[in-house]
Amino acid sequence: MEPFTLYRRQPQGRRSNTRHIKMGPYLLLQTLGEGEFGKVKLGIHTETGQEFAIKLIRKETVGYSASRLNKVEREIHALRTLKHPYIVKLFNVIETEKYIAIILEYASGGELFEYILAHRCLKEKDARRLFAQLISSVQYMHRRKIVHRDLKLENLLLDRNRNIVVTDFGFANNKQDDLMATSCGSPCYAAPELVVNEGQYAGSAVDIWSCGVILYAMLCGYLPFDDDPCNPDGNNINQLYRYILSTPPSFPKHVSKDAQDLLRQILVADPQKRYTLDDIQHHPWLKPHS
Repeated sequence: MEPFTLYRRQPQGRRSNTRHIKMGPYLLLQTLGEGEFGKVKLGIHTETGQEFAIKLIRKETVGYSASRLNKVEREIHALRTLKHPYIVKLFNVIETEKYIAIILEYASGGELFEYILAHRCLKEKDARRLFAQLISSVQYMHRRKIVHRDLKLENLLLDRNRNIVVTDFGFANNKQDDLMATSCGSPCYAAPELVVNEGQYAGSAVDIWSCGVILYAMLCGYLPFDDDPCNPDGNNINQLYRYILSTPPSFPKHVSKDAQDLLRQILVADPQKRYTLDDIQHHPWLKPHS
């Protein structure tokens, strides 16, 4: 299942006066995002007035596919397992004849992707704070034996205080011995071993690579690797990974030496030589948040 891009916000304005649908005690308002199996709606609890993001999965789109249903169940399991300040909170799951409704925390600050676009790139002190929050949440996931496998800017939201909220656990999986075999995620954020190596890979190392791509984008305002920089519409995954394996990341002049060093230790094609989460947390660049 391709997970929802949660909270891809629609143009703001006055709330519509059209008739709204109720889902249990929640009043469903405007659509925040859409996915393969349904929509994400802004919901209001009719008694408390609290806002929620309500992910509606149409049962007919899941159908009788065991693999699709398994992914929905894995996502709900991950959300129920994880309780962390920088991971989206699950409040409830409601099942009706037509829908599975997942009641989630509403992150009113929108996508980190949009926030970076608005600022072109982030100041290092801001990127450092958000990256420290991301690493804290990923380390917590891994300690709870869960890997995300689809970390990217679009799956990182901001709350009203501009803190990170990690979302979209549609590709999440349990890691018992940390070895996995299913290739998934978004190509520009996915570790090269997902494509280059045949067989199993370490799920935790894949998440760490994605964190490095996210940090690079925060500091530079663009992604470190592209399949064809001269062709924005290009989509050649094999060419992309050949480029990753043969080309070390380069940096604009405004990125500090410590930040460059940290990224060079994370964006290492060989997962055995890639920094671990503990290595990242003890790097000098993150010292203010150690």
